[in-house]
Amino acid sequence: MALLSLNHPGWVAIGLVLIGIGVWLIRWANRNNMAGQIAGATAEAAAKALHRGTHPDAPAQPKTKKIAGYGWRNAMSQLFGVIGFIATVVGLMLVILGLFYA
Repeated sequence: MALLSLNHPGWVAIGLVLIGIGVWLIRWANRNNMAGQIAGATAEAAAKALHRGTHPDAPAQPKTKKIAGYGWRNAMSQLFGVIGFIATVVGLMLVILGLFYA
């Protein structure tokens, strides 16, 4: 008897693909959301100020034409983050069911 027998290898393969897609979507969403960009700009300004030994200035504000693009990107990053989380959970369920469902 094998140590681990795959009862439904197709389910396991689809589950692993869904987990990979879900993790990729979550990472993309974290890179492109507005809160992450603001936090990154603030941390970068503080690091530069510490390096120079001065008081940190506020990060530069984006131009008004870019704000609409940021709003759309922020909305899509939130949507894709939720879709990525759901894909990851469904992928984990498929892997578990593929391994243990007889």
